Amino acid sequence: MQAQQLLQGRYQLQEQLGRNSGRQTWIAEDLETEPRKKVIVKLLPFSPQMQWEELKLFEREAQVLKHLKHAKITQYRDYFSIDDREASGLTWFALVQDYIPGSSLRQMLDAGKRFTEDEAKQIATQVLKILIYLHELSPPVLHRDIKPSNLIMGEDGQVYLVDFGAVQDRAKAEGVTFTVVGTSGYAPPEQLWGKTVPVSDLYALGATLIHLLTGIAPADLPQHQMRLEFRNKVNINPGFANWIEQLTEPATEKRFISTKEALRELQAPTHSSEEIYQPAGESVNYLRLIFLSLSGTVLSGLVVILPLITLPGLFNSSNKARQTEAKQYVSGMNKAQQAHYVEYEKFVTLDNQKGWDKLGIGIKNETTNYKYSFRGNKKAVFNYGIAKRGDIKSYVGGVFLVAYDRDQMITQTIICETNFSSTIPPAAPIYQNGELKCGNGTKEISKY
Repeated sequence: MQAQQLLQGRYQLQEQLGRNSGRQTWIAEDLETEPRKKVIVKLLPFSPQMQWEELKLFEREAQVLKHLKHAKITQYRDYFSIDDREASGLTWFALVQDYIPGSSLRQMLDAGKRFTEDEAKQIATQVLKILIYLHELSPPVLHRDIKPSNLIMGEDGQVYLVDFGAVQDRAKAEGVTFTVVGTSGYAPPEQLWGKTVPVSDLYALGATLIHLLTGIAPADLPQHQMRLEFRNKVNINPGFANWIEQLTEPATEKRFISTKEALRELQAPTHSSEEIYQPAGESVNYLRLIFLSLSGTVLSGLVVILPLITLPGLFNSSNKARQTEAKQYVSGMNKAQQAHYVEYEKFVTLDNQKGWDKLGIGIKNETTNYKYSFRGNKKAVFNYGIAKRGDIKSYVGGVFLVAYDRDQMITQTIICETNFSSTIPPAAPIYQNGELKCGNGTKEISKY
């Protein structure tokens, strides 16, 4: 392919951006737009020497992008093949996407840019919002290759996620494991073993933030017990460092349960003392927090009355945090069961001790405040978060097969909360006559 070459009588190649394993990426002009718009054209030559998996990934990228609608994701425009056997002896496949004016974070790093804590937090917030959109699709879409070169800082100051060449649409997965893709240093251990899950993208985001803050590629950082050692190379709030460390935990069960939880923790008030920062689900020394908040108070009258006003609210917030954990766990179990059914045409049931391993999302079957379990049949599976304390609520999730034929499998899910705090297992949700609803004594939290 050469500059000024015209593809499909429409896309005129202007500038080559990259070449990798025969692939070419070009900036081109769409001659059918007025004024002419720039687009990105990715080209894959098909030859007897190429791995068949390369073409599958290329086609998967096109198919997934075609159905994504998000302002911060490069938009699909066209996909076609070019028979160029007379000139080059090859057939080319072309994917056309919108062009995003700006620079990749990798280009900024290479130019000497060092990102501040505030800049890293803003980037993390924007990327997490994109991931929430991807992970909450049905089935979830996993990017699997988040790194500085795939994040564009647009001229509008917004961050865009590009290059879905490693994307995994779990509805299209084949076999027991996923294709092993990703970039060394950014890909988490489970991805290198072919076991990608939604929180794998969180690890890659954490590794990317470490690169932005330190200027050192994660593959070049020292490691201790598979953890990236970066604290001595940055000067950031200990709470933010803890948050990044939780993103990059080697074990999936020690990371945040979901992108929503990671974003919520990032947006929570941070503190200057590492001792005060608490990851989700851990208890907080409220009396210590009150003492610290009052230490700067000059109105003596408030010192006496403020604890009386604040304590009930704080303890109520504590219960809400515990209940949030259960909702997130049950939601994660729902999504895992839904994806598993789409992939394997059956739900995971506790028919043996390896049931949790088959679920593959690193959720424990018991925490300080809840017991988690699931049971199911050919038509549905029920996921429970049963309270171990009498002052917090229990939760139950349901995933129902509502349509199945040779072309599609459709599942619907629901999460229900008990009406009152209780350690009694809640009634299972019901799917009847085309209607999905919560069981007796519970109310609907979400349904999709």
